Amino acid sequence: MSVDGYILLVRIQRLGLLVLPILVACPSAGPEFSVLVEDLPGGTLLSGWSDGDDTIVVGGQLGSGPGVLVHLREGSLCVEEDVSDRALWWIHGSREGEWYAVGEAGTVLHEVDGERMVEDLPTDATLFGVFDDGVAVWAVGGSFVNGSVGEIWVRRDGAWTLMAGDLPGVVFKVWEGWFVGDGVAWRLGEGDSLEPVDLGGEKVLTIRGRDQEDDLWAVGGYGTPVVLHGGAGGWSDVSAAGLDQPLNGVWTAPGEPVWVAGMRGLVAWSSDGQEWTQPDERPSSKDLHAVWKHGDDMLFIGGDLLGGEDQRGVIVRWGLPAAEVVPEDCP
Repeated sequence: MSVDGYILLVRIQRLGLLVLPILVACPSAGPEFSVLVEDLPGGTLLSGWSDGDDTIVVGGQLGSGPGVLVHLREGSLCVEEDVSDRALWWIHGSREGEWYAVGEAGTVLHEVDGERMVEDLPTDATLFGVFDDGVAVWAVGGSFVNGSVGEIWVRRDGAWTLMAGDLPGVVFKVWEGWFVGDGVAWRLGEGDSLEPVDLGGEKVLTIRGRDQEDDLWAVGGYGTPVVLHGGAGGWSDVSAAGLDQPLNGVWTAPGEPVWVAGMRGLVAWSSDGQEWTQPDERPSSKDLHAVWKHGDDMLFIGGDLLGGEDQRGVIVRWGLPAAEVVPEDCP
């Protein structure tokens, strides 16, 4: 070996001895909260749904429209503006390639394998929730114009019908045959009957479960957070200690924690609802409306939920560190 080669080898060995302890002392980073995108033009973002590798997020300018769609995929984000005349509140589908999005003034969008159709319903009510069970599609909502009055619509064999109107409270969400709303709750019975469920008269905005019978979670609240757990055997209050804002969104699934989102950037999770874990500092101060899991990431979706002239959206992410995405127009 030449003298120059020997000197180079010694330098490399010395460098290795210096660098190795540093590498050992720095463990790989774990999941963390970060802001994926903030102040996104197009309106407040309100919910999301996974269409294969694509996460579709819906929203819009509340009270005036138009609606907006946001597509997240492989570290990129693109925006479709003016997809509807009015803001979109919720999105759901039962299979890849087909989804329904509902919103203000009876707005309904239905996409099947890339073909998008308008199926607006003959109502002035806002449709706050939609759920496709693979056989029927349920859209729920209501109006606060003359008190709190709810509606439930169902789509079967390609046609929408009003299943129940003039209900004694706006209906906010539906999940697997459970309906929750402004002081009202029902479970779907035989022949599309509505069986009353006692949730203590609470304002409940979202419901989701680890199963359809006895491990369901519902969240809401008028001025303080409300967390409920139960099912067919009855419901009970769950401690909301440490949660200082009303809650809007909840997500869970078999074997998964319960994740919640609320006003003023509240994000938290719990394995059993007895103790809630929150970040030391909230990643965003904007109101968060929904939680959705996509892959290994949890997405907290929101924005200017109380309205305004130029509403903006935000998506907070829980996952392995990643760069903030740069919004683009969808092709």
